[in-house]
Amino acid sequence: MKPKEKTRYIKVKKRDAQKLLNFIKKKHNTEKFIDRGKQIFSESDFVLFPLIENEEIIKNLIGKYKNNFTFEIISRTRHVSSKNIIQSLEIILKDKLPQNIFDLLPKSYDIIGHIAIVEFDRFNILSYKKSLKYKKEFAKALIIATNAIKTVYEKRSEITGRFRLRQLKFLSGKDKSETIHKENHCLFKLDVKKTYFTPRLVFERKRLSTYDLKEHELIIDMFAGVGPFSIQLAKNNNVIIYAFDINPYAYKYLKENIELNKLKGLILPFNIDIKELSKPTSDLGNILKNKANRIIMNLPEKSIEYVDIACFLMKLSGGILHIYHFSEKQKPIENAIDKLSLYLKKNYWFIYKVINSKVVKAYSPKTDLVVVDALIKSIKK
Repeated sequence: MKPKEKTRYIKVKKRDAQKLLNFIKKKHNTEKFIDRGKQIFSESDFVLFPLIENEEIIKNLIGKYKNNFTFEIISRTRHVSSKNIIQSLEIILKDKLPQNIFDLLPKSYDIIGHIAIVEFDRFNILSYKKSLKYKKEFAKALIIATNAIKTVYEKRSEITGRFRLRQLKFLSGKDKSETIHKENHCLFKLDVKKTYFTPRLVFERKRLSTYDLKEHELIIDMFAGVGPFSIQLAKNNNVIIYAFDINPYAYKYLKENIELNKLKGLILPFNIDIKELSKPTSDLGNILKNKANRIIMNLPEKSIEYVDIACFLMKLSGGILHIYHFSEKQKPIENAIDKLSLYLKKNYWFIYKVINSKVVKAYSPKTDLVVVDALIKSIKK
């Protein structure tokens, strides 16, 4: 068994923590001493800052600061888990923000590759000047407190437009919006300003990718984006996936991500509006008409409006539909199933069996994101 590697920390009183950081930053580059690959954490009344693995630099640190601070250099085998990031942020920001602002700070954020996207939804009570100042302090602290984050953007809008984009404002770090995100042993290259990707569906994508799929199933991913569903399905299963997206940047990254990952199955990417397939002049539509064994519809705000296309593509004998859409909080699952049933009926299809249905997550005070996995069949058969 490989022994655990110890990390050395500089241990100081909590009251001196920010003073130490400021002193190091003023005299030297903080990164010369602090290992940003590990997290800051606290023990009782002390804060422990992880030090880089360089004996000479550690000796230099001791020599320079022994007369300015009371501290101790200690070793630990443990690394701090992500649940302590908020605690680390509070330590770093202690002397940077007024006490009343701490209750307004975000408690969660999206991490995509090296990028954090933060929504400051409770900052609207502050003046613009104060709000911007505190946002930037929070963003700087987030980079210091974590290993992976190098760039912080503020989320300035909800998803809008044909390409499902949101407005982002740069706050701290490197203004680099292209990244590589790791999820369930897959790699996804993307640009957060030009494509939409949410890490919050990580368990949904894993759930679908571990389904007991038949060999050579024909699957259609109607709103593929950069490929998070398609690639994870094809990585674990020998299937054929037609992946569509209307956003040319999403299509570009989808193609790159197919090459980045070792896949069991085959993914065929297309940069078209999925509605084009139902036109009599569409050669691809004529090829795929009533051929799909399984269809994924992950466009929550509009999925239900594309049920007619799903009916056009699904095998008449029946197939599995995975549809994600927003539903009112009062009886969200029942409402989602009823709505799907209504739209299927308009196209002469019906739900033969609901295999799974659940609330994936809360979306807003009034709506939830719901998934319905249903075996659907055609009345015309």
